[in-house]
Amino acid sequence: MTKCAVCGCPASQRCGKCHLTAYCSKDHQKQHWKSHRTQCSPYKMCHSEEMGRYLEASRDILPGEIILKDSPLVLGPRQVTMPVCLSCFTPVNGSYSCSLCGWPLCGPECQTVVLHNPECQLSRNRPIKVQVHKFMQVNQMYECITPLRCLWLKEHDPARWSALSQMESHLEERVNTELHEVNQANVVDFLYHYLKVTSFTPEEIHTVCGIIDVNGFEIPGPNAIGIYGKACLLEHNCVPNTTRTFDSQLNIVIRAAVKITKGSHISTSYTDPMWGTANRQLHLKTSKYFKCTCSRCHDPTEMGTHLSSLRCGQCPLGLMLPSPSPISPQIWVCNSCSAKLDQQYVEEFLKQTGEKLVNLKEGSLAASEAFLKSTSSKLSENHYYRSDVKLAMAQMYGRAGVQNKSDLHELSKDLLDRKEQLCREVLALADVFSPGESRLRGLMKYELQAACMEKFRRLPKKLKASPQSKAILQECEEALKDASTILLRESPIQDEYQLGLQAEAELADVTALISKFR
Repeated sequence: MTKCAVCGCPASQRCGKCHLTAYCSKDHQKQHWKSHRTQCSPYKMCHSEEMGRYLEASRDILPGEIILKDSPLVLGPRQVTMPVCLSCFTPVNGSYSCSLCGWPLCGPECQTVVLHNPECQLSRNRPIKVQVHKFMQVNQMYECITPLRCLWLKEHDPARWSALSQMESHLEERVNTELHEVNQANVVDFLYHYLKVTSFTPEEIHTVCGIIDVNGFEIPGPNAIGIYGKACLLEHNCVPNTTRTFDSQLNIVIRAAVKITKGSHISTSYTDPMWGTANRQLHLKTSKYFKCTCSRCHDPTEMGTHLSSLRCGQCPLGLMLPSPSPISPQIWVCNSCSAKLDQQYVEEFLKQTGEKLVNLKEGSLAASEAFLKSTSSKLSENHYYRSDVKLAMAQMYGRAGVQNKSDLHELSKDLLDRKEQLCREVLALADVFSPGESRLRGLMKYELQAACMEKFRRLPKKLKASPQSKAILQECEEALKDASTILLRESPIQDEYQLGLQAEAELADVTALISKFR
C-alpha cells in the first residue's frame, strides 16, 4: 500500500510533478514540499543488467518541459584545445599568467576563481612555474587539466568523488589502444615528470580519462567539457526525445523535445543525429564503447530518408542499401535491380567523397552547389554528405558578405527560392531525426521565415492584402514562434540565443502585419 511521505499512513494522493511521492492529505503535501522540492522530478532512476542505470518518465512529460537541471561535478577545458583561460575558458595569448603557478589566464580577476584551484595548487610541486609557449593552436599541455580536476576531488570533495567514481570508464577496453597510449604520454607522464604530481596511480589517472571521454558533455561556446551526475544517466538513442542546453553558469538543462509518455525511457543523442549509421556507430564504439541497436540503426533506409544510401549505377531509380544489416554490412544491394557493391569499395568511395567535402572552400556557395551537382548521380538525395552541405547553404544564402550578396534583399528570385527549398529539405530530415523542439529545428525555422518574409516583401502592392500573402505571413509567424521559443533556451553567450532575441522581435512585427487582415 502507498504510504504518506510525512506520517506513513495509507495515502491516495500523489505529487503532481513527479507522480512518485504520496500523501494522505494536502496539508502533509504542503508540509513536505520544502524538503521534497529538491528531489521532485518527472522521472525515476531504474537499473537493468543490460543497460545499467537509466531514467524513466514517472508521468507524461510535455514538449519543452524541463526534466532536469544539473550542475557540473567537474568542469574543465576539452582534451583537445588551444590554450584557454583555466577559469573562464576564453582563448589566451600568454600576456598574463597566474602569479602562483604560471598557467596562462585572462587576467588577475581569473586567478582567484575557485575553478582554477586544483591545477594551481598541484602545479606548485614544480621547482619553477609552468611555462606555456604554444598559443592559438592545439596544445597537448592542456590535456591534463580536466583529469587533474577530477582527481582533486578524491581528497577535497569526497561526495563528488564518490559520484564520479560510479561512472563507467571502460578502462579495460581502452588498454592497448592508441588513445590509451596518448593519455599515457600526454596526461600520466606529463603529470609525473613535468608537473611533479605523483600522488595518483597511473590506473587512477587512466580511469578518470575514461570517465571524461565516456560521460563528458561538450559545452558549446566556451571550449569546455562538463561531467554531470544526473545527466550522464540519460541513455543514447539516435532519435532522442530530449534536447540539452547550458545556462550561463554552465549547468546542463535537459528538456523534453517531444511528449514523453509515462514509463518511456528518457534519451539523448551522443552523436550528431544528422550523421549516417556507419559514422554514428564508429563514434559510439570508439568513444562510448557500445554498439547502438536502436530501430533507426537497424533500418537500412534510416526511417525512409535514405540518409546513408547510394545511387545504383545499374538502374535509374535504385538505391544501394547495406546488407545484411547497417550495423554490420558485408555488401550493398540495390533495392530495385539487385546489383551489388563490395563493402570495401563503398568505404573507399565514401572516404574519397568525404575528403572532397572537407576540402570545400569555406563559405563558397558556388563550390557547395558544385559538390551537390557532382554527387547527385552517386549519393541519394538526402545522403548525409549532401544534407550537411544543404544545411550550411541554407544558412549562407542571404548572409552578409557571402559572394557579394550583402543580404536577402539582394538575392535573385532563383536564389531566394533555392534558400527556401534547402530549408524545407533540412527541416524534413530534422522532423525525423531531431523531432520536436530541437536546436536544429529552431535554426532552420528562422532561416525559412527569413526567405518567406523576403518573398512577402517582394509581392506587388496589390497582392499584399491577398489570401496568398496572409498565408505567407502566417507561416512566418508560426516559424518565428518556434524559433524564438527554442533558441531563447540557449545560453545568453551563444549566438543561437541572440538569434532567438531577433526572432522574438520579428515575431511582433509579423503579428502586427497579420492583424491588419482581421
